[in-house]
Amino acid sequence: FLSRTAKRLAFDFEDHGAVVVLGLGESNDRLGLLTHADVRPANGAAWATDPFCLDTKSEPGRLLGRGVEDDKGPIAAALYSMKSLSDQGLPTKRRVELIISLTEESDWTPFREFLADWDPPQLNIALDALYPVVSAEHGTGTIHVTLPAQPSPPTPPDDLSIASLSGGNFLSQIPAEAQAVITGANTERISSLCRDLDKYTDGNFEFEVVGGTARIRARGVAAHSSTPWEGRNAITQLAAWLGTRPWPPTAAATMTRFINELIGMSHYAEHFGTVAYSHDFMGPLTLALTTLRHTDDGGLVAGINIRRPAGRNREMVDATIRETLDSWQRQNGTPLNYTIDIGEPYFLQSAPHIPTLLDIFRFYSGRAVTGPISIGGGTQARLLPNGVNFGPAMPDEPYTGHSEHEFMTVERLRLNLQMYTAMLVELSSGA
Repeated sequence: FLSRTAKRLAFDFEDHGAVVVLGLGESNDRLGLLTHADVRPANGAAWATDPFCLDTKSEPGRLLGRGVEDDKGPIAAALYSMKSLSDQGLPTKRRVELIISLTEESDWTPFREFLADWDPPQLNIALDALYPVVSAEHGTGTIHVTLPAQPSPPTPPDDLSIASLSGGNFLSQIPAEAQAVITGANTERISSLCRDLDKYTDGNFEFEVVGGTARIRARGVAAHSSTPWEGRNAITQLAAWLGTRPWPPTAAATMTRFINELIGMSHYAEHFGTVAYSHDFMGPLTLALTTLRHTDDGGLVAGINIRRPAGRNREMVDATIRETLDSWQRQNGTPLNYTIDIGEPYFLQSAPHIPTLLDIFRFYSGRAVTGPISIGGGTQARLLPNGVNFGPAMPDEPYTGHSEHEFMTVERLRLNLQMYTAMLVELSSGA
């Protein structure tokens, strides 16, 4: 499709396997526009229509679908901004190259391998985050905590027990769904449990009883894990309710205690030992429990997404995480297995095109800005020389990428087209 589109719009086209490049103009001085064509999974049941077909009717004035904001909408805007520049026949000094990564959401290795054999432009703008200009990104990391299967002591047949606890779809999404299975529930105990749940919840739980088993589903709000406050975490919400009463020691009950004691309902690792810290420009570290799965042998694996700013090195963050998990094991007499992968933050303190981009945003958006910003997310802009992000989302509005309600307004798409075209006019002239 991209090859056919490049031909139709009179751009040259390079296919590098995991990356394609669409070019306009001839010059050794080049401007790179970085996007990605792959998207995160989508739960079709949570959408009004097929999330992989553009929906322009369900919500008038909005374009809905997986990738509309992250990152296929920006590809479309970039293509037609380049076409506008070409159609106007304006004199340019820089060649414009639209660089489209095909594995950004899954594996950055192919893009790194591409860059090892390809000379990138020296001036680069990613269209994969926020306005006005993003010059700093948190380092993204993952903590996988495995709680081995636990032998359960004999309990009375009518005693309530948490048999399972699960939720979440992928690591970079605040989970919108979680569920617990409660066994040993006779009629009287089920009634008590239902009454207790009704008092605790505001309609975010569903309760289903089959025989002596009760299934409790928590409904949250999905969001990008770099902005956990924009969602409502179904797993931690369910664990908080389960933690209001005692349970026999099953693996799920122990995991419930782990979640409530170390993670809770917070976003900034306040309960996770001494892991929490903040940077003057980049803001606080965030930590979110995003996946919870049972293993084949009856254990549980919690996937925790952590995003750290500058201010502490990788070794210090890794050490505080290990200290926290080891301390919890000792205090609870419960063995845990864990793996830790901590990414590096990106902090570009200056770049020659930042003032131009800020001026364009001020003019077209009508908003006052004082300078570039930092985000919790991580984009491939950090892999390119002078890589910054310019849109497509507004900094004071919820980011819908990775959510189950991803959209862009028609008004925003038009504004993006205006600002991207102005950006190309200004920067391709050599400014």
